[in-house]
Amino acid sequence: MKTRTITSRIGLTGLLLLIVSGCSWFGGDDEVEEIKPTKLTRFTKEVDIRPIWNAKLGKGAQDRAIKLVPAVAASRVFAASADGKVVALQADNGRKIWEQKVKSFYSKQEARNAFGEDVDIVTGGIGIGKDIVVVGTAAGELVALNQSDGSLAWRTRTSSEVLAPPQIDGDLVVAHTIDGKVAGYNSLDGERKWIYSTSIPSLTLRGTSTPIISGEFVIAGFANGRIALLDRENGIAGADERVAMATGRSDLERLVDIDGTMIVTGNKLYVVSFHGRLAAIDLSTGRLSWARDASSVVGLGEGFGNIYIAHADSILSAIDMGTGRDVWEVKALQHRDITTPVSTGSYIAVGDYDGYLHIIAQADGRFVGRRRVDGDGLLSPVVVDGNRLFVMGNSGRLSTFEIQ
Repeated sequence: MKTRTITSRIGLTGLLLLIVSGCSWFGGDDEVEEIKPTKLTRFTKEVDIRPIWNAKLGKGAQDRAIKLVPAVAASRVFAASADGKVVALQADNGRKIWEQKVKSFYSKQEARNAFGEDVDIVTGGIGIGKDIVVVGTAAGELVALNQSDGSLAWRTRTSSEVLAPPQIDGDLVVAHTIDGKVAGYNSLDGERKWIYSTSIPSLTLRGTSTPIISGEFVIAGFANGRIALLDRENGIAGADERVAMATGRSDLERLVDIDGTMIVTGNKLYVVSFHGRLAAIDLSTGRLSWARDASSVVGLGEGFGNIYIAHADSILSAIDMGTGRDVWEVKALQHRDITTPVSTGSYIAVGDYDGYLHIIAQADGRFVGRRRVDGDGLLSPVVVDGNRLFVMGNSGRLSTFEIQ
């Protein structure tokens, strides 16, 4: 079998989910076009990125599509490693409160059937509610732990893998699986309340968007380039809007997955697809307010009246929320596989494939700080809590910083 792929430094092909059968996606002989990342250049440092503490949680993920995002609640930070550890730490000093191995919630026979040798165990997380922490596993299950001591609250089956953090609001847990389904579960016992299914293309990016629970709706984006507004009580779609339509001649060109972070602010939803559009959608009507061509895998951030988009080629842009017009653009990180942009104070924080954390001014896109965090690189978005930044590295190490 011969294939032709296009790769960046990490490689888009690492994200491709092979649901199709057959010998070749694109035809032709083996041919790889390597795109080199932009070299970092010097700038005038304006802030210090001061390390507070770091903790080695476990092994990094073998699967590059797994991006385990820590979650902060009150004075604690909850995090997971791909090899199956879930931990609770004191947010101020990193002291371990408890640690659990997900495999311990399975019998030996169950573990043998569910998890192969040297494969990732935790694939999706962290989801956090009032009393529980939820992760998705390679066994196609959600596992809920009690926040107080890490004991098992419940386990429940999902229709397939969960790669995005489950979302929790009150009595509802929502998980998006890679087979194009979004399901709601009871947060008390894990019983499934409803499931919403949509058709997905035969070839998609490996990953899903993280659902948003907003008021009475659950918002989900899918690999077919559509978003749905689902009733949180029964999962029935109140609106279904196309963000992108597949075009192009090759299967790769026709990918229109919505995999990246979506943003809700006020009554507007901002969403971007791969090979598609960046769109602002009025949640009161379910209709487009504005849209423009764009392509992103990791999605969006927001602040200062702007939407920040990490494009598929790692150009970082600021777009006016109201009009969709350009505010500024940064090309200095092109092809460095940057993470989802996250606002912190007057700045934006993004990581890259080489493990650097970049701090960029929201006002004009200038670089103000930079620090290398993890030699194995950064894939998970930065988590902000007050003036603290929590960064999960590809090595399985969680690091905490303050911007000064």
